[in-house]
Amino acid sequence: MHSFWVFLSAVGESRLLVPAAVVATLFLVASERATVFKWACGFAAAALVVLVSKLAFLGWGYGWEAIDFTGFSGHAMVSAAIYPVLGYALGKVRSDRAARWGAAAGALLAIAIGISRLYLHAHSPSEVVLGLLVGGIVSSVVLSRWPAHRSGLRVGAVALGFLLSALASYTVVPKARTHDLVVIMALKLSGAAQPYTREALNWKPLAR
Repeated sequence: MHSFWVFLSAVGESRLLVPAAVVATLFLVASERATVFKWACGFAAAALVVLVSKLAFLGWGYGWEAIDFTGFSGHAMVSAAIYPVLGYALGKVRSDRAARWGAAAGALLAIAIGISRLYLHAHSPSEVVLGLLVGGIVSSVVLSRWPAHRSGLRVGAVALGFLLSALASYTVVPKARTHDLVVIMALKLSGAAQPYTREALNWKPLAR
């Protein structure tokens, strides 16, 4: 069972999803330019929120003790921002109903990935829930403004591009964790010798 949760967590890794999503969106730029632009802007904003929250804790110790919060879960945010949109796009080839089911399936996968982070003790419940919320907002905004027409073969190309890119990024991209890069960035910016940890945290309120 442990290996299952490890695999599920890996499905939500940024090094797998982000390159794949970039390639997939390139297939949609010609016919769905406005949709892609909205998704890209929303995702960039959400990624920035996640990064800032992690830097604030790792470099300066800013967290929220009452809810055991040290930063938004990147796995949860990325999954919630990408999988529902991908599921909707694939379902749109057939019908609006299939698109809704596809988005629901993507959302359930994102939630399952969030649960895997809890099982592996990588995040607290608040970090996972808030990460899913931030990513879910991105998906909701994009899906609420999705064009009514079907994309047909172009969406099929998106699916193929996404899957091939995901496979390539998972096997070719170095297996350095995104978290390790964030730690290095936090230490450089704050000048701290060691990053703050959950166990040795000197809690500070987010708002003063």
